[in-house]
Amino acid sequence: MEEIMQSNSFFIIPLSLAYLCVCGLWFLLSKTGRGWEIESIETSKKPWLDIGIGMLACAGVIAIGQLFVAGFLIPRTQSVIVNQLLIWPLNNVLIFSPIFLTLFIRKQSLNTIFISSRQLGIKLLFGLIVSVVGIVIFVGLRGEWSRISEILITAIQPKTLSNFPAIFFENVALAFLFVRLKWTVGVKWAIGIPAVLFALAHVPGSVAEGDPISHIITFFFLTGTLTTFILYTAYRSRDILWLGFVHYMMDVAIKAF
Repeated sequence: MEEIMQSNSFFIIPLSLAYLCVCGLWFLLSKTGRGWEIESIETSKKPWLDIGIGMLACAGVIAIGQLFVAGFLIPRTQSVIVNQLLIWPLNNVLIFSPIFLTLFIRKQSLNTIFISSRQLGIKLLFGLIVSVVGIVIFVGLRGEWSRISEILITAIQPKTLSNFPAIFFENVALAFLFVRLKWTVGVKWAIGIPAVLFALAHVPGSVAEGDPISHIITFFFLTGTLTTFILYTAYRSRDILWLGFVHYMMDVAIKAF
């Protein structure tokens, strides 16, 4: 399979511009007054307790994920279709179950992970439309127009669709942590901390590849800025349902799986 995800400008700049345009479209829609209403986020009476429990929940996600890697969750069957359409999604539910268990124990709503049924149809339709826009921008900037039909066809194949739960739950985990950080340290830090950590996570790979310091700094800045804008958009829209479509389609475009 062709390697697309690389720490170079030919990858990060088209990807960044695609995501920035998609997020920008939400802000344009919001300005028209036709978007879904921005809801207030549920507050916590014990924010530091909640961030502590939240960190334990995330540690639980990682631990269960390691159990899956070691083969201790729902085992695969002889049927490839069953594995793709049932076993893999169910294992993802188990892996991310500590987050939903936390919501149940703390009696917190789905609002605290940016999930709401308000104007669900509009959100899903908007997510689908801007997902295609993001793909067109990404492949267009890379001069790969011929890949558009290939990406769209691949995205609806059962084997590819089986990865949607994992991608969506990743968004859930980020929203879960973001809201709890917001309760304790405020919006700016709740956005800034994950953005910096995500950008830093790419530095070792760039160093290992022998990239020049100027490239590493540029890649760090672009990655951090992109993450900041996506998190801010998620915070303003109070929703990860539409962003889930965008994340999934862009992952198909960059051949993340």
